[in-house]
Amino acid sequence: MANVLVGHRATRAKQIDCGRAAAFEVERGQLVQIVDLAGKQVASLVALSGDARAERISTPVTITANASLVFKVGDKLYSNRNTAVLELVEDTVGRHDLLTSPLPRDPELTGKAAPAGSTLDALVAAAADLGIENADLSDPVNLFKHVVIKQRGELDVRDPLSERNDTVVLRALVDAVVVVANAFPEKKAGVAAPDPGYGRNGQILVRVYREAGATSGRS
Repeated sequence: MANVLVGHRATRAKQIDCGRAAAFEVERGQLVQIVDLAGKQVASLVALSGDARAERISTPVTITANASLVFKVGDKLYSNRNTAVLELVEDTVGRHDLLTSPLPRDPELTGKAAPAGSTLDALVAAAADLGIENADLSDPVNLFKHVVIKQRGELDVRDPLSERNDTVVLRALVDAVVVVANAFPEKKAGVAAPDPGYGRNGQILVRVYREAGATSGRS
């Protein structure tokens, strides 16, 4: 596999604990690398673009535009206004999820058994850190997540196929805010497992790269 990061240098990096998220301002042409440091993690990604960040990644539009449920190298992530926002340029796993939403809290779990929050809470909080309040981030791409469609249409969530240090790299096709969460694990399809304690389930590493010698367009 060609290393698309050759000739680029990292400008920002963040390690994200389980149940947490981080947001990054990314300029057109820059690369976003997402690394599963421990293996078997899920990185839920959303992106906001356009005037006042009014556009957001849409998985239904992405599935339709790519004519596929499988997100593969060369495919693009499209916004709810049909804008191509990110392109997958490198992938060491080849299995990601475009069907499921961020994990909600399980109402049956209370007290110490309950997760401290939800994956959606983490995404929204990270966006708010960049001044984007009350964003609709309910439609992420779940990188490394392994979802199987059964014969009668049921969804079966299995262990991610990603191993330690497996990686995806996305190229920004427009200026955008990219928000990445290290998603809570699932005890069954669509329901978060009890809180494992932040960091105990491994971290997701996010790096933003630009071409060596290039200068940022931001003041």
